[in-house]
Amino acid sequence: MTIHPTSTTSQFESLFNQLHDPVVEFVFEDGEPIIVQANRAFHEVFCAGESVSSLRLNELIVPTDNREQAQTFDQRTADGKQNRAVIERMTPRGPRTFLYRGVPAGEGRGFAIYSDITDERRREQYLDVLQRVLRHNLRNDLNIISAYATEAYRTAETEQTREALESVIETADGLTQLCTEANTIRKVLDEPTSLEPTDLHAVVAAVSTDCQQRFTEADISVDCPRGLTVMADDRLEILVESLLDNAVRHNTSSKPKATVAASVDDGMVELIVTDNGPGIPQTEREIITDELNTSPLQHGSGLGLWLVKWLTERYGGCIAIETPENDGSVIRIRLSHAG
Repeated sequence: MTIHPTSTTSQFESLFNQLHDPVVEFVFEDGEPIIVQANRAFHEVFCAGESVSSLRLNELIVPTDNREQAQTFDQRTADGKQNRAVIERMTPRGPRTFLYRGVPAGEGRGFAIYSDITDERRREQYLDVLQRVLRHNLRNDLNIISAYATEAYRTAETEQTREALESVIETADGLTQLCTEANTIRKVLDEPTSLEPTDLHAVVAAVSTDCQQRFTEADISVDCPRGLTVMADDRLEILVESLLDNAVRHNTSSKPKATVAASVDDGMVELIVTDNGPGIPQTEREIITDELNTSPLQHGSGLGLWLVKWLTERYGGCIAIETPENDGSVIRIRLSHAG
């Protein structure tokens, strides 16, 4: 049986029409983009049932107050430059938000691709409002609860009342810490990642000293060679601080102990934090290491380890969690060696 290859043009047209994002091909006439053809998705989103060939693209979908911006994009395309921006365009359902990509095709032609991100942007706004409520209202209210409960604890007349108030204070402090961690995660993960050689020893030394001052009852030791560098950025300090904080803050031992060690293994640097706490439950270990597909909301020890996981992934590394038979936890972070 002889198989005849499909022409490049036919393949392109097939791909063009099967794309889920609206795509339009245009040609410039007197500096204006005139539509040559549009795929099915473009018709469905912008002009169902209408022919668009030979129409002026900007007049069809660009809001009047965005025409100047569109002309700037057009000039860049005409000059052979690509465009990428978040824009607003008109549809039969009203204005929608799109990720726009303009691609020059030579000879006064170009393509425009529109990915509808309206719902995603709205979700981001909703989450931003929720974050603000958590960060401000909830945290302020928890501080008030903690302050009143502490004052009541000082004047409590029975042991039973003191135990109840102590539980209220611990719970309020835990929720306040959770708000702080959520705020830190938002700030940290919003920043772009630009990897460069980073002195791991200096970071570990600074963080361990700070943690020892905050948790005076803890025994924190360090075994990290001088001059050891990894590919990371200035957020490496937050990663190490989250590991040590988690090892000590949730440690129920009468004498909390934490050890930070680092070594080079097969071209990677392995950062190991060991503690003598109660250990991380199996379900939580599996959630963090992606062995169990479960929402982060089921993680009961706060958000610190999630921050460690997400930063480690930003650095191209990996995380492993172990709970030895004699209790405690061992968290291993593998990062690219910069030396």
